[in-house]
Amino acid sequence: MKLFCFKILVLFCLSGFYSYSQELVPPIQNFSPSEYVAASQNWDIAVDERGVVYTANNQGLLVFDGLNWELFPLESQSIIRSVYPHNGRIYTGSYQEFGYWETTDEGCMTYNSLTPLMDEINMQSDEFWEITSHNDAIYFRSFGAVYKYQDNKITKIEDLVSTALGRFQDKLLLAPRKNGIVYVNDSGAIKPLEGNPGVIEDLNIIDLESSGDTLYIGAREGLYFYSNNRFKRFWNDKLNSLLAKTELNHIISVSGNELVLGTIKNGIIHYNIKEDSFHVFNRNSGLQNNTILGMAYARDKLWLALDNGVDLIELNSPIKFYTDNTGELGAVYDLQIYRDNYYLASNTGVYRFSNEKLELIDNGADHAWNLELIDNVLYANHNTGTYKIINNQFIPVETRTGSFSIIKRDKEEQLLVCHYTGLSLYNPALEEIRELEAVNFPVKEVVFEGENKIWAAHPYEGIYKITTGSWEDIQVEKIPALGNSENFSPEIYKINDQIISYVNEQWYKYNPFTDKFENFKELHAYDSCRLIIKDDYNKYVFVDSNDGSLIITNLKGDKLSIPAQKLNNRLVKGNENFISLNDSISFVTLNDGFARINLKKVQKEMEDQWISTPILKEFSDEVKRYSLEGSPVIPYRNAKNISLKAGMPVSEAMELKYTLNGEEKLSGTVNGGQVNFRNLKHGDYNLQLSAIGGSLNQVSSENFNFTIAPPWYFSIWMKTVYAFILVAIFFLVFWLNQQKLKKHQLQLEEKFEKEHSERLNRLEKQRLMNEIDLKRKELANTTMMAAKKNEVLMEIQGELNKDKNKFSNQFRIKHIMNKINNAVKNKDEWKVFETNFNEVHEDFFKDLLEQYPKLTSKDLKLCSYLKMNLSSKEIAPLMGISVRGVEVHRYRLRKKMKLESDVNLTKFLIKNF
Repeated sequence: MKLFCFKILVLFCLSGFYSYSQELVPPIQNFSPSEYVAASQNWDIAVDERGVVYTANNQGLLVFDGLNWELFPLESQSIIRSVYPHNGRIYTGSYQEFGYWETTDEGCMTYNSLTPLMDEINMQSDEFWEITSHNDAIYFRSFGAVYKYQDNKITKIEDLVSTALGRFQDKLLLAPRKNGIVYVNDSGAIKPLEGNPGVIEDLNIIDLESSGDTLYIGAREGLYFYSNNRFKRFWNDKLNSLLAKTELNHIISVSGNELVLGTIKNGIIHYNIKEDSFHVFNRNSGLQNNTILGMAYARDKLWLALDNGVDLIELNSPIKFYTDNTGELGAVYDLQIYRDNYYLASNTGVYRFSNEKLELIDNGADHAWNLELIDNVLYANHNTGTYKIINNQFIPVETRTGSFSIIKRDKEEQLLVCHYTGLSLYNPALEEIRELEAVNFPVKEVVFEGENKIWAAHPYEGIYKITTGSWEDIQVEKIPALGNSENFSPEIYKINDQIISYVNEQWYKYNPFTDKFENFKELHAYDSCRLIIKDDYNKYVFVDSNDGSLIITNLKGDKLSIPAQKLNNRLVKGNENFISLNDSISFVTLNDGFARINLKKVQKEMEDQWISTPILKEFSDEVKRYSLEGSPVIPYRNAKNISLKAGMPVSEAMELKYTLNGEEKLSGTVNGGQVNFRNLKHGDYNLQLSAIGGSLNQVSSENFNFTIAPPWYFSIWMKTVYAFILVAIFFLVFWLNQQKLKKHQLQLEEKFEKEHSERLNRLEKQRLMNEIDLKRKELANTTMMAAKKNEVLMEIQGELNKDKNKFSNQFRIKHIMNKINNAVKNKDEWKVFETNFNEVHEDFFKDLLEQYPKLTSKDLKLCSYLKMNLSSKEIAPLMGISVRGVEVHRYRLRKKMKLESDVNLTKFLIKNF
């Protein structure tokens, strides 16, 4: 019987746990041991003012910068039990070891042990489980004692065995084992907390947490509180009963009206004091483990140190999720709230979500596309047909073929069913359905224009216009392809009585006057976005095909963007759906459940969101790390690969970007927390890390300057050498130019002297030529005068010879004839002629005799007259012979000179001598 009762009790407890597992839960992010690459167990967790997370792990200090996890083990490899960031230091406690971690200028984490300060304190296998600060001092607790660290000294606060450590109203509180609560006064003495300690007497207190004027006391037996100097047991008996079963381990106050209670057996309990209600989040809700060993709360984010991993919960997120971890539900395509129950259409069937439980509708298995509430009747478009859902059962409307959607035209009782082979008309009152045979192709959705026109979207082949005066006379016309390619998977809408189509990432509107679709310029900004719904609250919801974000707008300037990351990238791509419950609450279908969104809270969160400042953790080249405090100078030979590591603490930031300005300009996204710059040019650079929020105008930045030194051949010393060489080259060129100028001057002087000498020579030559010409003329004149004279004398002599017998004195005549003959052959005249001839024709006779040594003086005389180009007639009187005698002499001279008969003697002498 006892065994049976125990089993019933266990079953009751488990069913109690399950009742909280299927509710809508805030976003939960899991960090498994395989992701952070350290031990499973995490004993404590804390967040510093930058948003960096520190976890006390079995293998050391685990640090999460928002992008990467890093493990820093102790030299002793001890388990770290507690962690507490304070004033730039990270204090940690482990087995017989206490100290703090600091970040060096280069970004390295270094550990400084404070254990040597406790050499005079008798520690007995102490292990430090809790650390806090109070009045500029650090207090750390083991199960054996509490210690104080201040001014580089460590002292023990009496010999007190404490199970909890806390602060309340500027007092440091301690919880002696099963002996109430005490505080440390200004002098360091231990005093009991005023009030009625009997309420908490003999309690095993495990945690203390203050919130305003209230101190919350966690014990194994339940939750208590202290207010107005009175101890009381917490008023919610249901909560205390649950805590007793699940073993309370930690308490944290997240606001004036909210507590989070960490348990050993059932995850966390989120309690709202104002509403006196609570929610349980455990493994079934998405936690990795039900054992909560540590908690930290910062900027609306709750961090959990688990027995297996680390989890992050956004407790007050405006987006809450239902997630089917079993995989039974599959991808959800539509959601309707009908009679206070959620109905889900998914790729595995139609489900009802009621009383936080999920159940499949009878006969509702298989793919379901759509749920539609018409005239208070819920219809389902299913892979096997069209159904009504009544009393949790599928009631067939048409099962001949699967259907996509069902729609009602205003003021008509009949419904139009879009199915796999066309359209059907359904009369709910008569429960009659008939197929419209004129439409013999699949129709995914339709919109009505007026009373006699229907626009239908084929799921694959384009848009059709269906005209009908009545349902008996139907005309079908396929619309030519919009744009430059086939209209695969078009979408058709009716917005403000205007027909709109979205095809191939382009928006078109129908112009009834031209009977054509035209580019819809008003929606040009949304060309990359599909419209998934226009609801009754004048909201237009688009999904961006580039990044998967949801854009909610009224097309009048108001816009709210929900990044895909906010929905954990779980949208059903290509079949996204957005269902509005009212103007604030909406639902989004996901690939493993659905999300509930409070749009007003999302808007407020976007306006008040905190964007963390990026952290530059390491800056190094191929050889060394550099200080992050200044502006390092990197040697050029080491700058072929510059790497940096950065962090972006968890916030509303969506991505981390970098911008490098300097000799080169680069930009991009920091993936995995690391960026490499290769082969940068030398010069000065500014690196900017920017955390980008959900809205692009929300940015938080960090700047870092560095310099790449020039290569050795561009260094200061080499530039000095280059300057010296340039100066030397300048002076060398100057000297060479001077030498060249001097040489040129000498050449000019030489040229001038030469030209001057040549000019003088020319003048002298000209003078000599003139003199020669003058002498030649004188010689010619003298010769001609002598020729004339001799010619006259010879004529006189000839006349006298004719009449010599008439003269009485023959002796006298003979004497006169002799004088005339002597005058003609005067040797003095020849000498004068010879002298003048030699002055004009120097070396003529010498050269002539050298070549013809047998020439006589008479031959030479004839040659000289021929050189002067005198004719035989002119030569005859000069030689005192007849012209005939001259010819004979010339003939003999030719013989002596052995000249051919065709050679002109005069020309020969003029040319060669």
